[in-house]
Amino acid sequence: MRLIIAILFLGLNLPASAIGQTDTVVTQRKSDAPPVTRKGTITQWIGDSLTINSKGVERKIDNDTIIKFETVWGDNYNEGVQELEAGNPSFAIVQFEEALSNETRPWAKLIIRTQLIEAYQSIEKYADAIRHFEAILREDPQTRFLPLAPICWTGTGTVMANTTSRLGNSRDSFLQLIGASWMLSSPQRNTGIQILQTLSGDIDPRIKNIAIVQLWRTRLNVTDKQIKPWEKTILGLPREFRAGPYLVLAEAQSRVAQPQAAIANLMRIPILFPEQKSLVAAALYRVGNLLDNQGKSELAQSIFNELITLYPQTVWAKQINQ
Repeated sequence: MRLIIAILFLGLNLPASAIGQTDTVVTQRKSDAPPVTRKGTITQWIGDSLTINSKGVERKIDNDTIIKFETVWGDNYNEGVQELEAGNPSFAIVQFEEALSNETRPWAKLIIRTQLIEAYQSIEKYADAIRHFEAILREDPQTRFLPLAPICWTGTGTVMANTTSRLGNSRDSFLQLIGASWMLSSPQRNTGIQILQTLSGDIDPRIKNIAIVQLWRTRLNVTDKQIKPWEKTILGLPREFRAGPYLVLAEAQSRVAQPQAAIANLMRIPILFPEQKSLVAAALYRVGNLLDNQGKSELAQSIFNELITLYPQTVWAKQINQ
């Protein structure tokens, strides 16, 4: 998938009622083919395709061919993006929630919810992130935003037991996966393990491999020989699903005295998955600690400074110098 979220701003401050009059979608079917630009009104964007109406003619476009799109957002959305980029997720949430209330385009609401998911995760309000993700699945069961699901990868934070139980009992395998991931660091751990063991045989290779990776979190005593095949499992996932698994792999590598390999895999996260800010912050925190343990205090401090500057409201930034 080339595009999870590619958002360009037209620099216009129009009210919500004026939004959606002119959208631009740029596609490219092959890497050596010239890009094609289409203008019109995006009428739908769910599943694996986007529909744009141009002069009364509707055209369906596959997500995999989209390299960027342009639309007009309201002031609240633009301000929310600015606050999130500035490391102020709490202020971003206020703006995004208002933008969600004002937005009339169903496909645009889905994008706003993805921003809310990331912002809520950044300040450890995971139940709210889950709430918005569930809303996305209701509107778009085959959503392209599955890689942004609020799965627990770090072992920190909590979600109410009634929420995890509800998710674990869901008919949707992906919601079961989310619920089980949070159970692993709770009194429901054994139930979570049972759910993940079942999902590790799922027909969907994404769910199957993510469940397998989640089970790695339960293996505290591993050897370097045992974790050697893990990277192959991660590479079996679509690229956009690999950020969390790299975090788990690096944690295991650091426990078996492979700090350089752990650092390399952790740095993949900010480089390859910058949009997953909560995982980027967790990765930077771990890199800083590994460097500090190696006596590379100056380099560690530069990593910590980046974390504090870019993600000041995250739990990881707040742990520095505590």
